[in-house]
Order: sequence, then C-alpha cells, then structure tokens
Amino acid sequence: MSVTRAQKVTLPQPVALRLEIARAGGLSKEALLGAIREKRIDALQRFGPEQLSWDILSEYADEYPDDLERAIREGYAFKFLTIRGLISYLGYRFGLHEKADYRLVEEGLEGVRLEQSDIALLKETIPAFWLITETGAQAEEAIVEQRSANHPDLNKVTIRIERVHYHVNRFEGGDTK
Repeated sequence: MSVTRAQKVTLPQPVALRLEIARAGGLSKEALLGAIREKRIDALQRFGPEQLSWDILSEYADEYPDDLERAIREGYAFKFLTIRGLISYLGYRFGLHEKADYRLVEEGLEGVRLEQSDIALLKETIPAFWLITETGAQAEEAIVEQRSANHPDLNKVTIRIERVHYHVNRFEGGDTK
C-alpha cells in the first residue's frame, strides 16, 4: 500500500537530503536506522561530501525518533525545498545531473526525464509550490541530443519543474491571493 503525500512524515531539507545521500550510497533502511539508533553518525560520513555534517540527522533523531523511523521505512515529503535542494535530490534519488540531464532555467528545471513511477514519487515528495508539467517534444530534443546513445530513455517522460509564485494583491480592506 502506497502512502500519500498527506500521510507522509515531512522532513526539513537537510535531514531528507542526508537520507537520500545514505540511500544513494547503498545503505539499507535497517543499516541506516541502526547507525542512527546507536549514534554511529560518524559511520555515515563516508556517504557524503567530506565537509557534510551528519550531526543534524542525529539531532533530529533525538527530537523526533518515531517520525524519522517512519520516514526511512515509508517515505517522506520535504517541508520546504530550495532549487539547490531540488537539484541535489534529483542527483541522489534519480542519478540526474544538471547540464547533463536537464537545464536550470529562471523559474526551475526543464528537460528532466523520468519514468512515470519516478514522477509520481517526485510529486509525493516535493512541496506543492513546485509545479511538475510534461513538456513537448521540442523542449526534449535539445536535451536528448546531449545524452549518450547508451542510455535507454524509451519509457521516460520529459518534464519541467518550476516554482509557483503566489502574488498578493493589496486592496482597501485586505489582501487577496
């Protein structure tokens, strides 16, 4: 049974990205939970960039142990996600890299190619202020030309991920959105 976004634990960006780094490094859910429970955070250091501190994961586990365990076992949603956080998430979760696999544009990312199941996961995980839309073949062609012929993209869909901006209109008597 799949957990919906509304049912998922929400995590701060730094905590969620550390979970993705550990997962991308090959650490199983049980091994990650064990390292956190036993306060062996130093053992996680080998999974990320050298300068990355894992203390935030330990601190979060001390304060919200049940939520963190549920996030590791069932999945999570980001509370907030910056553009750089989104780029990191795409790299660790899906192995996608800026310039090689998609383009950074003013409002977000374009040319991202994922399978439908990965798009569903992305929609459940990133905040609602990121809008995911399928793009046409024209936008896709420039990115596809840059890819190696070794990567089978037949089952993938090209999407654009952009930040939705809410404008507040001021008028006499209050605000409207």
